[in-house]
Amino acid sequence: MPASFLLIEELFATGDDRFADAIRDFHVPGSLASIADKWKKDPRPWARQQILRYLDLPLDSPGHETVVKRLFKQAEENRDDELMAAFAVAFDRLVRRKRKARWRYDWRTRQGWQEETLVTPRDVLPTPAPDAKAGRPVTPSFHPAWGLAGRKLRLFSFHTRYYLRRRAWRYFRRLGHQRPADYPAAVARMLKWYRDEDLAKGEYILDSWSLLHACFGQSDVLSFGASLVRLRQGRALRELAPAPSFPTLWQSLEAGRLLIGLLLEAQSRLVRVWAVGLLRRDHAELLKRMPVADIRRLLDHPDDEVQLLGAQVLEGSTELDKLPVSGWLELLDVRNPTVLETICRLMAQHVRGDRLDLAQCVQLATAKPAPVARLGFEFLRTREIRGEADLQMIAELADARCAVVATELARWALARLGTREAYQVERIAGFFDSLLRETREGAWAWLVPGTPGWDDPALWGRLVETPYDDVRLRFVAALRERAKAPGLGAEQLSSIWAGVLLGIHRGGRHKLTALRQISDAVRERPESAELLLPVLAVAIRSVRPPEARAGLAAVVSAVEARPDLADFVARVLPELQLQPEGAMP
Repeated sequence: MPASFLLIEELFATGDDRFADAIRDFHVPGSLASIADKWKKDPRPWARQQILRYLDLPLDSPGHETVVKRLFKQAEENRDDELMAAFAVAFDRLVRRKRKARWRYDWRTRQGWQEETLVTPRDVLPTPAPDAKAGRPVTPSFHPAWGLAGRKLRLFSFHTRYYLRRRAWRYFRRLGHQRPADYPAAVARMLKWYRDEDLAKGEYILDSWSLLHACFGQSDVLSFGASLVRLRQGRALRELAPAPSFPTLWQSLEAGRLLIGLLLEAQSRLVRVWAVGLLRRDHAELLKRMPVADIRRLLDHPDDEVQLLGAQVLEGSTELDKLPVSGWLELLDVRNPTVLETICRLMAQHVRGDRLDLAQCVQLATAKPAPVARLGFEFLRTREIRGEADLQMIAELADARCAVVATELARWALARLGTREAYQVERIAGFFDSLLRETREGAWAWLVPGTPGWDDPALWGRLVETPYDDVRLRFVAALRERAKAPGLGAEQLSSIWAGVLLGIHRGGRHKLTALRQISDAVRERPESAELLLPVLAVAIRSVRPPEARAGLAAVVSAVEARPDLADFVARVLPELQLQPEGAMP
């Protein structure tokens, strides 16, 4: 619903933040002129923010020519660089040419081809609906989007739009001549306003008059006409390199700092790429002396290209030898893996392992990014582990999150935690319970005959309770190498055997081993038959023939050794008919 004049005046008088949005829905030219006259001279910071908000929205409200012109002329008269920057970007958005395919034919060669050209779109007037009674088109007397004669309104003709773009850039061109010290800051403020959607297509870039003059005004790729910019014959937008107007003004130290700020705050990738190119070309010394805190801001930027620039600047920085360990650790929070690789390499060059305490080394080694984890492991290798506190600290390596180094970390840690003097089951068990399969593999590589854990009932009791399939399979394989697990009977091992046999898609070789182990346990301890024979029944009913045959063999073997189990087998496996040897079926 269109806003009323009284509502607009009340929002303006009370400084309501809804004013800029509400005035766009008001279309009475005379009333708009009176509001604009008050608005342009209002000294409140709120009024200025509302102008910026209004210009950041599309300039497509019918009848608002008077508002735009009066605000623009006032900003120009006041030499307000910030508002003029916003106007320049808003006027660039008013012109959007479209691609159109055209067919060309050469009569001399009798060859045709299709080529794309940029054309300026025109507003097309919809045909009014006919009056059913009079048989004539109905023309509305007035509507916000229509003129008095039914003519569709638009905010400025294309001729006027071209003029507004030229006039906005003229302000900055004169600024470069009359106030050269202020020119880079004013243009940087303008470039921050462009968004990626404003420059999403090649034709949008060519229609951004002020941006192209400011950033590529000296480029030999572009041809600047009276109102339009075109590519020169045989050239492409990808060939654009930084070639700004007033190039010497961008070479000062202050301009370099402005470019760094622009790089961090720009909303469009094109502007950031331009700023990066200019910094590399004209400000190499400034980049070398950049404080690490500022480099960190580059590394934290969401744009990968800015992060890579930050990594290159860090690599050539002269401040690295002065950076404390805490500063290096903060740099390692960067997420880009390519950048992290560079930071870790530099840290290995400039930081000795003895500058970090053991807790910091463990923190790095258990990090998820592979470059950081490898760096932490290298620092750990150079340290000597002494005392109970150090042993407790390296036990935290069981929480490693990087699969690339997890196996090596586990082996390194258990080589120290698993000695006769240092062995404690709680420290060791954490590696078998790790979330990473690679850490568990490293733990099993340590658990061999001769290690303290090989004959420790407490450790094997912990392994029985494992939720991981790979640990169950390795447990069964370990039982094949030894008579039984220390301190564990058939009752405790039944969960391991059942877990292995219930795995449908894995562990075929280990299943056969588990079946043999169950059969042996039933023969040795008949009282465990009620617990273990149901597990054998699972294997017999398996859809895989090898497990079924092995299960049958295990049951028959158990009944042969203990004939009194026949009745229980008949209850568990009613479909199985056992007959004495030599009996006729």
